[in-house]
Amino acid sequence: MAPGFYPLRQLVRPWYISGVEPETRERWREAFWQSLGAGDDAVRQLLALCTPLPPPCAPPPLADEPHVAFYRELPTQGSALVARLAEAFPQLSFSPAEGLSQTPEWVQAVRRGEPREGRKNPSLQAPEALTLQLLPTPAGTLPVLIAGFREDFVRLVQLLAHRGEPVPIPDSMGACLLQGLNNWQRYRALRQQWEEDPKASQSWEQMLQRKELYQDRLVLASRGPYSGVPVPESSHKEDKALVIRLNHEAAHYLTLRVFGKLGHTVLEELVADWYGLQAAYGNYDAELALRFLGLEAFPVIRLSGRLNNYRGMPPLSDEAFQFLGSACCRAANFLSKLGSPQEQDKAFLLVSLLQLSLEELAAGEFKAVPSAHQKGDEP
Repeated sequence: MAPGFYPLRQLVRPWYISGVEPETRERWREAFWQSLGAGDDAVRQLLALCTPLPPPCAPPPLADEPHVAFYRELPTQGSALVARLAEAFPQLSFSPAEGLSQTPEWVQAVRRGEPREGRKNPSLQAPEALTLQLLPTPAGTLPVLIAGFREDFVRLVQLLAHRGEPVPIPDSMGACLLQGLNNWQRYRALRQQWEEDPKASQSWEQMLQRKELYQDRLVLASRGPYSGVPVPESSHKEDKALVIRLNHEAAHYLTLRVFGKLGHTVLEELVADWYGLQAAYGNYDAELALRFLGLEAFPVIRLSGRLNNYRGMPPLSDEAFQFLGSACCRAANFLSKLGSPQEQDKAFLLVSLLQLSLEELAAGEFKAVPSAHQKGDEP
């Protein structure tokens, strides 16, 4: 067993198991920021931004979701793959444009799934470079579309995640997890199956409530530096940046399935990077992880780092942002002490870490959390 693993089992006893009341946990979180010197307004902002996830509802390993079967039947790369995807996702036959999502063409093709007249060729610049990977994860198989060029990744994100609007995509963003994506191929197959079943016990309106039967979850990913930062490569031909990126998204997928939602918090980013680095190198490099966030020269925070993407809306004040950076540095330092868990332990450890709040993860380096959770004390 890896060093630090069993102590973590003690550390991450969550409040709803250890008997600590939610109010006590919140007071402890507040006291953590105060112990760093944060004023009342900064504390209020940070508590709101760093809200912990709800209790887990489905422990891993989990079975594949229904949509995975569709991707198992697709070509794995090139124009043939893109053509099949365009049948399921008519968004791919458009080019991003301001106001596109409000046009009759978009509404007809994307929201209603009706055939689009005229241009139907996918708008990718290099469709031959697009690949499909089915990534095994503790939360089930995760379909991943990997763009060969940055321009096509940006276009895919704009079309599938932002309804065709040409929103800026930060250079530090190299992947995203999509959910609730209507797959019109699956929708049409479901409709046909329902119409041909004379013993169907549910109305079509009832069938539509079962969104897992026609909506997909998948990852869009790009190649190149991770978070805009070059990473150490091995002598093998494995793309380490891509390994980190895909496993980072696998951690988000597990979060979604196990906890029922994504919190889009800095804690989730820290833990997902931990999982990605473990997959790529077999260990966690805190200095590299902090560079991903733009914290390599803290207290200076590099605004092109990923931490700036999680400043919230409305954004944290400059004072609160500095305290957030401080907590991230403490959390990364603690994660570096967990060692290298065995493969069969990683899913447990991932779920355990995600049950913490950022404050608890940051406090772990000086062992405040176990006493706070086990005794109900404040730090």
